[in-house]
Amino acid sequence: MIRIDGISVKAGDTPDFEGLALRALHIRKQDIVKIVLLKRSLDCRKKPDLYHVYSLGAEVRGDENRIVRACRNAKVRVAEAPVDSLEDYLSRIGAPKGALSGKKIAVVGSGPAGLFAALTLAYLGAKPVVIERGPNVEERAAKVERFFAGGELDEECNVQFGEGGAGTFSDGKLNTGIGGGAAGAVVAEFAKNGGGEELKYENKPHIGTDLLPVVVAGIRLKIIAMGGEFYFNTKVTDIGVRGGKLTSLTLEGERSGVLETERAILAVGHSARDVYENLYMRGVDMTSKPFAVGVRIEHLQKDINFAQYGAVRSDLPAADYKFAAQVEGRGCYTFCMCPGGEVVAAASEKGGCVVNGMSNRARSGENANSALIVTVNSADFGDGALDGVAFQRMWERAAFAASGDYAPPAQLLGDFKAKKVSSALREVTPSCKRGYKFADINACLPPYVCKTIVQATDIFAKKIPVFNSAGSVLSGVETRTSSPVRIIRDEKCDSSVYGLMPCGEGAGYAGGITSSAADGVRVALACAGIYI
Repeated sequence: MIRIDGISVKAGDTPDFEGLALRALHIRKQDIVKIVLLKRSLDCRKKPDLYHVYSLGAEVRGDENRIVRACRNAKVRVAEAPVDSLEDYLSRIGAPKGALSGKKIAVVGSGPAGLFAALTLAYLGAKPVVIERGPNVEERAAKVERFFAGGELDEECNVQFGEGGAGTFSDGKLNTGIGGGAAGAVVAEFAKNGGGEELKYENKPHIGTDLLPVVVAGIRLKIIAMGGEFYFNTKVTDIGVRGGKLTSLTLEGERSGVLETERAILAVGHSARDVYENLYMRGVDMTSKPFAVGVRIEHLQKDINFAQYGAVRSDLPAADYKFAAQVEGRGCYTFCMCPGGEVVAAASEKGGCVVNGMSNRARSGENANSALIVTVNSADFGDGALDGVAFQRMWERAAFAASGDYAPPAQLLGDFKAKKVSSALREVTPSCKRGYKFADINACLPPYVCKTIVQATDIFAKKIPVFNSAGSVLSGVETRTSSPVRIIRDEKCDSSVYGLMPCGEGAGYAGGITSSAADGVRVALACAGIYI
């Protein structure tokens, strides 16, 4: 395949991909076999004049290298065709299908890391047993909607726990900074299982929380068709160890009992605090790691669109942003920005209040929201392996005390700066379905975090003027940005208990849907002695 990069077309115009390829390659129409859209991004540097920038793949008749040389264009090169599935990727790297034939390997957790670990194991011929403390995604979605409407919190089935993991109730962003073939294979697999072909070429692909349950269910059915099993509503409460090696898992729930296994991929997610505590008591090596805490900030999406596009545009998607700053030596950044989305109540423990953000595929909501978070480390919360967990809990309970419910405490940015409880809304109405309670969020976070947030909003307003608007709404607290723990593993992906293989964001080795899923692929391949 010949790859053509840097094709710029005015936003709103319909591109003629074949004509563009012919002009770039200086070949005849009959020499083109197929044109594939590889990448599309939006260039806003000269707003309000906006451009889509495309990368195309051309399959041609004739010698590709000769055609490329004749072009004398640095943006034209011979390239490998993109992978179109996880199976395609595994075949390209030479992973043998029968490498783990008939072996029963446990996968604990069915978030992105667990699902892709299980899918990879099934390709390798193993019989993965996926153990999930919550229900399947269909039951989970219904229960979470009841919670959003004011229902009781189920500590085993919520925004954090259940099939699909925490990412199921998010924007479903798939862009990642890790690169590599595994990440591309993950995105292609999501596209094949109901996510849509555009995931393969959008510069910032996202599935949307309305489609994620369909995609997750599709991957589960594929794993089952390949010989895998799912134990839903079943929790791992202990591990059996003999001579430093894993021998079994103790299960409680619908499939209670002891599962004999010499290998278990631990993909439990960043909120599985009881698992961290049990493993720590069992002597599994782990350490605390830096993470970030803060709030969700909401603005009107139309204001973000105007700031990013320089004009009112109905032909473009809801605009996003991504900012970072150093404030007096401490990092502050936006995270998991949800254009046209909503703030969600995301608690997983009774007596704790947590927020997250999500948006549907269309991103058509009135508000934009993003986490506005500040980095914290052991100097802030202590050197113990579980001190970060205790730090999160402390501030989540403070938020619950301020609100009196799992609906988040909310405050206008101007009032947050003045440290007074808001009494009325201005231009932005909070989007959280669970509701909100006016309170002073300064009481729900460390003072240095609050001070950093205040200063960062002024810095970010240099890019988007409404960012520090006094009528912007803050909701708290955002504490589950990443795992506060790293479970130590070696170069072969084993923990200090041989055969117990930590994986994904919850184990401290990823950050987001795609990187977690790619780590699941990596650890599953390590089960077969294949290291990537």
